[in-house]
Formats: sequence, C-alpha cells, structure tokens
Amino acid sequence: MGSNQNPMRRIEVDKVVINMGVGESGEKLAKAEKLLAEPAIAGQKPIKIAAKRTIQPFGIKRGEAIACKVTLRGARAHDFLTRVFKIQNKLYMSQFDTSGNFSFGIAEHTDFGIRYDPNVGIFGMDVSVSLKRPGYRIKERRIQRKKVPARHRITRDECIAFLEKEYGVEVVAE
Repeated sequence: MGSNQNPMRRIEVDKVVINMGVGESGEKLAKAEKLLAEPAIAGQKPIKIAAKRTIQPFGIKRGEAIACKVTLRGARAHDFLTRVFKIQNKLYMSQFDTSGNFSFGIAEHTDFGIRYDPNVGIFGMDVSVSLKRPGYRIKERRIQRKKVPARHRITRDECIAFLEKEYGVEVVAE
C-alpha cells in the first residue's frame, strides 16, 4: 500500500464460511462435523444447520439437522484461504458476485492432507468468502445505521485484483 493511498480504501477478508451439506442427520453428519473441526481444515467447532422444509423423495424432514458450517474471521480466515489457494489456484468469473463476495467448492477433504479413511468416506465442502473495507460497520450497527455509499463498495474487478495480489489466484472466464 502506497503512502498516498487512503487506509479506508484497503480491502480485507471479512469472513470465510465453510459449509458441508450432508443431506441427512445421524452418523454421517457427526463424521462431517468431526472433519470440519480438524486443525487441517477449520480447527473450530462447527454448528449444525437444520432443513428449512420437508423434501419427501430425499427423506428430509423440516427442522432436521442436515449440514454443518464454520465461520472463520481474522487470522484464521486468512490462514485458511492461504492453504486453500495452494490446493485450488483457479477461480471462474461466475463465482464472483457484484459486491465483493465469491464462492467455490472443494471436491474432497483429502486435498487438505488428511488421510483417506474408509470409515469416514469423502466429503466435499462449499467455501463462501466475504470481503469488506474499513467502515462497513455503519450498515450493521444498531445506532445511526446508514447505507454504505456506492463509491465505498467493493466491485467485482477490485475483488479479483485483491485476490491476485494477496493470494496469487488466477481468475479465468469460462
């Protein structure tokens, strides 16, 4: 960052959400939770996510826990992204939205260096990353809540430039 650049224009990682959708509760979900809590992946206790509605053909009931997720912030989020982008260094333009967020999938948990265990199986995960600038708190605070002005929002191009500079990620068009 140059000396003439405004510190409020700096882009940083707000949070990283890792989601493992299992589709059923019970033993399979417990295994997924155990995997997410591994230090090689998140190193943090996951929370369960309940189904929003009943889907009879899949045997899913409303309110039944069918997935788990972990939210990483600060240094943990940065470390996780550094590890992930060593595994998967390519993102597509369609994975970015217009307001500085992007998502991608990881096909197998074994990519993190965890040995394959036939008792556990293979789990994939979805990773959603949210970027922000200092001052974004004005849209979430309780007193005197305001909108973030358009010039302070993060565009898709700024998000891509940040990823290329910070993590060395290659962004390609489909």
